[in-house]
Amino acid sequence: MELQHRRTIKFGNRKVPVTTGIFNVCSATDCPSRKLGLCQVINAGKRCYALRDEKYFPGPLGYRRRQERLWDSLTADQFADQFISLAGRRRTLTKALRLNEAGDFRNQDDLRKAEAIARRLAEVEVATYCYTARRDLDFSDVHTMTVNGSGFKVHGEFKMILTPEERPTGYTMCVGDCKVCSRCVFGKLTCVLPH
Repeated sequence: MELQHRRTIKFGNRKVPVTTGIFNVCSATDCPSRKLGLCQVINAGKRCYALRDEKYFPGPLGYRRRQERLWDSLTADQFADQFISLAGRRRTLTKALRLNEAGDFRNQDDLRKAEAIARRLAEVEVATYCYTARRDLDFSDVHTMTVNGSGFKVHGEFKMILTPEERPTGYTMCVGDCKVCSRCVFGKLTCVLPH
């Protein structure tokens, strides 16, 4: 299998700039964090936007499951090499790879693979960052990929709060537009309201 634009990877969306590739290790429907009770959004009684998309629209679930099959079929080096090749054919410079727009790492092997991909992409000056609620995984060997813990800090933290007044000291509110902000790429302390 190969990474193919519009089939298994996209660059940018309504919030993320076109300089960023987006890839999901699994779908929101199959999200291990939700199943393990680790998702701060679900635990707060809020709806997961990625799960909502998969329930009410025909394309996202199949698309994300194709991404998962591709993830499982490629080694870290194969994934990185194909991503670099695909990015090199684009007119727009690729600056980052975002993992886990939906879903999460399924296990420690997924995390190790993501870090190996990040090391290879760093060689061509492409940053790799992710969001995860998998506080049960070991992040001690993750140094190249920026990990934004969902409700806990690894390199950065992405903390959901219900009102702006709940913002802890030292945290900045998410502006909701990654085209004008790169906090998560660099692992900052960030709060977000449910959306």
